[in-house]
Amino acid sequence: MYIIPSPVHMELPDLQLWSGILLLFSGFFVHRMGPSFRRNVLGKPMALIGLVLILIPLGNLSEIEQDLFSKIILNFPWMILASTGILVSLFGSPIYWKRNTDINALGLLLISFSWILYLRYVFSPNLDNFLISFSTIAGMIFSIISFLYLIKIIESNTPKAQESDPLTENEKKFITSILKRNVGEK
Repeated sequence: MYIIPSPVHMELPDLQLWSGILLLFSGFFVHRMGPSFRRNVLGKPMALIGLVLILIPLGNLSEIEQDLFSKIILNFPWMILASTGILVSLFGSPIYWKRNTDINALGLLLISFSWILYLRYVFSPNLDNFLISFSTIAGMIFSIISFLYLIKIIESNTPKAQESDPLTENEKKFITSILKRNVGEK
């Protein structure tokens, strides 16, 4: 005879941690929907609520969730620094072939500091785990080189778009009339 085990219920602090992780990622993806979707404004608040739920637990976490929480806290400084550096670097990326080198350099500097933080405080190679440590570093370097090489391939194969001619006076009047009609002005 097969006995169905009774389900184990998750405690409230554990549920809060997992809900926070789910809300953080959901908020990021909802925000990435872009301005064409009206619900994209919910992305940042969702991610912020998720971050608060993760970082401020209601009570004692179970053993597995406590281990996850301690890993999140250990990695939090370099992850925030890396995320900020990536956002700053993306903000400084070329738009219409115009570069913003200072902002891009600041972003790359923040990313470099995040790597230093990671290697200094989180990554601790020792003789017992040498193979795992070496594999981790080799995998990270291989991923970065592959990513940069793929960007180079895509950028070199993408044709530059031709610049369009400026609008004529008739086109400007036509577009202005459409916008006024849609906005509600007369």
